[in-house]
Amino acid sequence: MLPGEENKYREDEELVRLALAGDDSAMAELIALAMPIARAKAAAQQAKNSRLSAEDLVQEGMLGFLSALRTYSAGKGTSFRTYAGACIGNRIITAVRLHNNTGNYSLTSAVSITDEEGAAATAQDPQNIMLERERLEDFRRLIESDLLSDFEKQVLECRLSGLSYGETAKKLGTGTKAVDNALARVRKKINKNF
Repeated sequence: MLPGEENKYREDEELVRLALAGDDSAMAELIALAMPIARAKAAAQQAKNSRLSAEDLVQEGMLGFLSALRTYSAGKGTSFRTYAGACIGNRIITAVRLHNNTGNYSLTSAVSITDEEGAAATAQDPQNIMLERERLEDFRRLIESDLLSDFEKQVLECRLSGLSYGETAKKLGTGTKAVDNALARVRKKINKNF
């Protein structure tokens, strides 16, 4: 590690611990850290595949961030930033491959988590952190409400935990098309209500 990186490593570890314990301000800081990474990786992939918008890919990247948050293990010697960056990138690449391989157009109805313009420059602004925190809380309430069916909630939970379409289908005893359809309905409902 370079000088100063050890402090960032410890700060990130503490933020992860606090966010997993339910601290919304820690979660907002982690989102502010992950959003520019997701935007950069989404823009790079979007340039290669014009059928998917950068906004759609940013959303996929942020799902990768949430998966990273749940699966990160501090004792393995990798910083959270590095791990989250890999998870974000992998999630975006997987979305592009899935879209290209199966003609899956459900990403075109994905919900944007935040506006793209100026977010990298203002991500550390306390007001923006609070706004992100409020949006995240609204998003959580929406998902926990009766808006989604039990099956849709199960599919969303599986996908957020990092399971593939096939793994999700196997776990829930259904087909991948049912998983894809459920996710499309989730995106549509969230887009309409969020």
